[in-house]
Amino acid sequence: MSNIRGSIALSIAVLALSGISAGAADLYGGSAKDGYVPAYAAPSAPSSWYVRIDGSYSHYDDPIMVEDHIYDLVDTGIGNAWAIGGGVGRYLGNGFRMDVTYEHRFEADATGFLDNHYADLNGTREFGLKSNLLLANVYYDFNQGGRFSPYLGVGLGYVRHETTPGIVVGDCGCDGTIEGEKKGSVAAALMAGFSVNLTAGRSEMVSGGSTKDGPVYVTSNRGLLLDIGYRYLYLGDATTGVVRGFGNTVVSEDPVVENIHAHELRMGLRYNLN
Repeated sequence: MSNIRGSIALSIAVLALSGISAGAADLYGGSAKDGYVPAYAAPSAPSSWYVRIDGSYSHYDDPIMVEDHIYDLVDTGIGNAWAIGGGVGRYLGNGFRMDVTYEHRFEADATGFLDNHYADLNGTREFGLKSNLLLANVYYDFNQGGRFSPYLGVGLGYVRHETTPGIVVGDCGCDGTIEGEKKGSVAAALMAGFSVNLTAGRSEMVSGGSTKDGPVYVTSNRGLLLDIGYRYLYLGDATTGVVRGFGNTVVSEDPVVENIHAHELRMGLRYNLN
């Protein structure tokens, strides 16, 4: 009788252990009988770093142009222009992130008209303006980690303007030339927009299995995000070289383009790094 009771107890123990083993196999990848059953691990911590590339189209406000520090030009303007750039950033937690960006702003046509009887050469000034911009930016994402995330941002940095040689279409028929020049200035930005996570919910296999252990998947933080937004830029001042008139004589020193402001529509891609 004792042998029978012992056999029954042993059988119950074996069955219990078999049930526990089967449950564990189902959780961590299956068995030879059940085949591969993916097991999902908890998402890892948010990505800390990202890289980005951006393009923008700018509309400039009409600037102030002053010649010889005395004469104000009228009918001033800077044409619309494109820009392209990139940067690297880091997530700071609690919805905040920051990045450092560099961009090249392609040449735009700048014009102004001088009409003052005290000036030596009245007429229209035409020259090119292009820039290189470096900014440190801080953003707040209202739904960081979500599929759709509005954001606000501010930036501060440095811009290097370059004016390219231009012409003066003189009222007197004695046209002139404008030399180019480079000048640096403080720059600042205000931003608003939204981000769309293009790879939300994607999982990656992090280990393979065999007939006993199936593959294991975890949620990946390597995400590709689309950023779309508006940016207001303060770009400081730019200068041209001297203005030369008939006979190559200097008629004006270093005209200044002051208070350069731009309104931009921006679009870019941001890639999170693990």
